[in-house]
Amino acid sequence: MNGELVGTVRLHDSTLKLGVPEGPTVHQKWLTHFKSYSGKAILNKSPREMFDDFYERIKPAGDELWVNNGRLNEIWQSAYDDVRKPYIFQRWPEHFIEIHPEDAAPRGIESGDTVRITNDDVLIQTGGITLVKGNEFQFSELEKAGVIKIGSGVLTAVAHVAEATRKGVIYSNFAWPRYPDSAANALTHRVLDPIANRYRFNLGKGKIVKTGESEFKHSFSEASFKDRTIM
Repeated sequence: MNGELVGTVRLHDSTLKLGVPEGPTVHQKWLTHFKSYSGKAILNKSPREMFDDFYERIKPAGDELWVNNGRLNEIWQSAYDDVRKPYIFQRWPEHFIEIHPEDAAPRGIESGDTVRITNDDVLIQTGGITLVKGNEFQFSELEKAGVIKIGSGVLTAVAHVAEATRKGVIYSNFAWPRYPDSAANALTHRVLDPIANRYRFNLGKGKIVKTGESEFKHSFSEASFKDRTIM
C-alpha cells in the first residue's frame, strides 16, 4: 500500500487483529499462536555430543563439497501443484544447484553448465534407536551393531554460480517432481536423528563435475542466473 508492504511480521503473531470471523463464530488458535498449551513454540534442544561422531563421519574429504538442500520461494513445498503452472517452470525449467565462484572456477564450471554430483558414501540406517539403553543411539554404536550400510546417489542439474552460497557448500532444491531422478535428497544420509526419530535430510556431500552446457546458458527466454538474494 503506497509503496509499503502490508502484512504481519510472522504467522504466529499474538497481537494480530483478525477482525470479524468469516464463517466460524471464533478464530482458530493457530492463526495467532503455535499449537501448544502455552501458544509458544516448543524447541527441542539436542546436545552436540549426541551428534559429534555422526558429523565427523560424514564430513567431505578430498575434492568433495557439502551438498545442502532446501526450498525455493517461487515453488510451494514439493511443487505438487506447481507442475501444472507453465510460468513456474519457465523460471525453473531444469533442476539447478548453486555453487560458490571459488568452488566453480577450478572445476571449470560456469552458470548454465550441466553438472553431475555423485556420492558413493550415502549412509543408510537399517535398524536401531528402539528402546535404547545407554549410548546405543550414538552413530558409532550403530555402526558397531551392524545397522549402518553404505549406498550411493547421483544428482544432475544446471549450475548457478552464486556468491550467496558459502564456499565449500552446494545448494539445491530438495525435490524436483518434474525431474524425479534428480532429487537432491539422493545425496543425503538416511540416519535417524535420535531426538526427533526423523531422517537427517538436507545434508549430504558429493563430487561435482561439469558434463556440458545446458540450453539455457546462452538463452534469455527461460531461466535466470541472477542472484536470488537480490531484494
